[in-house]
Amino acid sequence: MKRISLGFTRTFASGSASASAIQPFYRPCKSLGFRRHCDRQYRTSCSPLLGRAAAPDASILANKEYLIDTLGVDEDKLSKPRARLIITKENGVLEERVNWLQERLALKENEIRKIAQRNPDILELRSDTNLAPKLDYLKTRLLLDEKSLRRIILRNPHILRRSVLVSVEPKLNWLQHRLDLEDEELSKMIQRFPTILENSISDKLEPTLDWIQQRLSLEDTALSKIMQKMPNLFSCGVDTNLAPKLEWLQQRLGLDDAAISIMIQQYPPILGCSIPDKLEPTLGWIQQHLSLTDGDLSNLVQRLPPLFGYSVGNNLEPTLNFYI
Repeated sequence: MKRISLGFTRTFASGSASASAIQPFYRPCKSLGFRRHCDRQYRTSCSPLLGRAAAPDASILANKEYLIDTLGVDEDKLSKPRARLIITKENGVLEERVNWLQERLALKENEIRKIAQRNPDILELRSDTNLAPKLDYLKTRLLLDEKSLRRIILRNPHILRRSVLVSVEPKLNWLQHRLDLEDEELSKMIQRFPTILENSISDKLEPTLDWIQQRLSLEDTALSKIMQKMPNLFSCGVDTNLAPKLEWLQQRLGLDDAAISIMIQQYPPILGCSIPDKLEPTLGWIQQHLSLTDGDLSNLVQRLPPLFGYSVGNNLEPTLNFYI
C-alpha cells in the first residue's frame, strides 16, 4: 500500500505547539526501532489534529469493491489478517489473477466466484511463481488430466494455499507408503476425497488409521482396501463417530469383534452411514416387513451388508412389494 504523505515537515516548520507536543513521543519510538510502525500510526492519528483526515488509497477501495460486489466475497472475510493483504494489491492485480485461474482451469463464472468466496486469500498468490507450478505439480504427481485437476480444485480450493514441499508432498508420500499404494491408487483416493490433504499426519491421518486397524484387527492390505473405498473416513472423529457406530452395530446385531470386522471389510460404506438416519431405519424396516427375529436379521445383514446401501423408499420397499 502506498504511504500517504500529509506534509508534516511543512506543517511543523514553524515550530508550532502541535509539533512540540508530538515530537517527544515520536523520537523515542524511532530510537527503539519502531520507526516504520510509529510513522504509520503517527500519520494516521495526527491527521485529525491537523484537520486533515487520511484518505483511503484508491486501489484499496477498488479492490474491496471488486471482491465484494463482483466476486461476492463476504466483507467479514476481508477483515482477517491474511485477507487484508489482498486489498492492498495494485489496482487490477486481483482481476488479472482471477482471470488467469478461471482460464487455466476452464472455470465457469459461478465456480470462480465460489472459489474466491471460500478462499479469497488464494488471490494473494502470484500466478506465475506460485499457482502455475503448483497446479503443474498436482497434475503430474497425481496423474491427472485437466478435468480431474479442475474437479480437485473445485472440491478443495484451499490446497492452492498449501506448500508443496512442506505440506502436500510429505502427505502424499506418507499415505502412499503407509497404505502401500500405487501411483494410480493414490490418485484415485485423492480424487475421491481431496480434503485428505488438509489433515495433519500426526494429529489425524496416522491416529485414524492406527485406530481402525487395531479396532477391526486388520492386516495392512485389508486396511488399505477399506481406506481406498472410503477415504472420507479420515474426516470422521474416532470418539464421536467411528467408535460409537461400531459399538451400536455390535449391540444391535449381536456381533462379536470378528463378525463386525468381516462385515465392514465386505461393505466399508457402513462406516459412513448415520445411525438415526440410515442404519436404524433400514434395520427396523427390514425386520418389521420380513417378520424377522433379531437373530435372523443379524444373519441376513451379515450375508448381505450392502443392504445398508439401498434406500428403503426407493428400492427395498418397491422391490419387496413387487415380489409379494
